[in-house]
Amino acid sequence: MNRYKCLVLTVLLFLSFFQSAGAAQVNEREYRIKAAFIANFIRYTHWKNPPQKSFRFCNIDARVANIFKKTLVKETWFSLKTEFKLVLNSNSLACDILFVDKLSAHEWRELWSVTHPKDLLIVSEGRGESQLFSHINFFFSDNKLRFEINPARLSLSDLSINASLLRLARITSLKEDNL
Repeated sequence: MNRYKCLVLTVLLFLSFFQSAGAAQVNEREYRIKAAFIANFIRYTHWKNPPQKSFRFCNIDARVANIFKKTLVKETWFSLKTEFKLVLNSNSLACDILFVDKLSAHEWRELWSVTHPKDLLIVSEGRGESQLFSHINFFFSDNKLRFEINPARLSLSDLSINASLLRLARITSLKEDNL
């Protein structure tokens, strides 16, 4: 009977390992599409104080960062070389754009609900994140990738977005408790 329990436990652990490993997979096609969107977001965003030496594209998740780097490696913005950086916390944040994936959003949400980085374009992918801390947020509607922009959050920064891009976006506002 003891062997049977041990065998069942081993099988369950084995199956749960593969199930959690599969859940942790990143959809490369989805992030390549998001990278193309982000390339255009950057083109239609105006920095009051544009980057001088290089354009710093930061990510929190290494898997997503690698996909973005492969997809955008030949892109240049402001006639500058693009640096792709992986950031672990707000102390190491020296970026021009930051992509916050849905799994990492909770780590940054509290910080940016009260702090408003002036020269940092924040793009996220979590439900309601543009109301909470990001300028631009991805979401799915009818199985299509869409984006929303929060002009009120932009007004707290030294960034502005071209009206052509705003017309394509769903417009959101700040949550009442974040004012």
